[in-house]
Amino acid sequence: MDIEELNKFQLVLLTLLVSFVTSIATGIVTVTLLAEAPAAVTQTINQVVERTIETIVPKDILKPGSVKETTIVVKEDDLITSSIQASLGKTGRVYGGTATTSPVVGLAAQIGATLLITDSSIVDKDHLVSIGGATQVFSVTQRFPDLGIAILSLKGDVKLSDGFKIADVGAQKLGGTIIALVSVTQERVAIGAVASRGVFAEVAPSKDVAPIPIRAIDTNISAGLVPGTPLVNIFGDLIGVTTSVTLNTRGSGSFIATSDVLALMKATSQATSTPRN
Repeated sequence: MDIEELNKFQLVLLTLLVSFVTSIATGIVTVTLLAEAPAAVTQTINQVVERTIETIVPKDILKPGSVKETTIVVKEDDLITSSIQASLGKTGRVYGGTATTSPVVGLAAQIGATLLITDSSIVDKDHLVSIGGATQVFSVTQRFPDLGIAILSLKGDVKLSDGFKIADVGAQKLGGTIIALVSVTQERVAIGAVASRGVFAEVAPSKDVAPIPIRAIDTNISAGLVPGTPLVNIFGDLIGVTTSVTLNTRGSGSFIATSDVLALMKATSQATSTPRN
């Protein structure tokens, strides 16, 4: 049959058939070429397709009052890096005296605008501490001998920037990633995991008040820890501090829970401020 003898309906059907066969052939050729093309080419094509799909739906299609949820994936490596960077500015180097010529004897973690927590074995009365880019004199204002903990207070009216956020030791999961700032002379860290938690000692705020259980965190960190080494989680929250007491009784890698120490400090303050009958 000659094509000139076809009517309009038959011509339309023929056109559709040719278009269908052509599209199938084009698809087969395209898939074959993409399979043989370099990875960079296929990646570019995929990005173009993805961007095209993203822009098909206009932004104003959302109804008033509706909320578009977006999930942001954060890698643990990024959290650890940010945690270390933030923690370094809240960790002080404690000098043996009030002069910069005296040796650095340990570390201290900032737990308030004017307060530091450290190992009681390295401090006596007044000490120079280098923290947050400044050097200030701190005095020992509180001691907990059973824990080997000392609290230092900043002398004068000067205040530091924000200190560590204190993490609840009870919320720390076994096997969770933790970071210890282990060096005095240089910025050096050790990364490990929580191995166990348990009551280290029971300390009474005063003679008339029931003792408070103070927990310790054991880790698998085997690096040499200097006195007062802070232990933080991947979010940069302070979990614990190492002391000579934990080192002698539980070995390297053990830390006194700072959340329990703060609870003890609060109870001690309340006990001393409450008048006796």
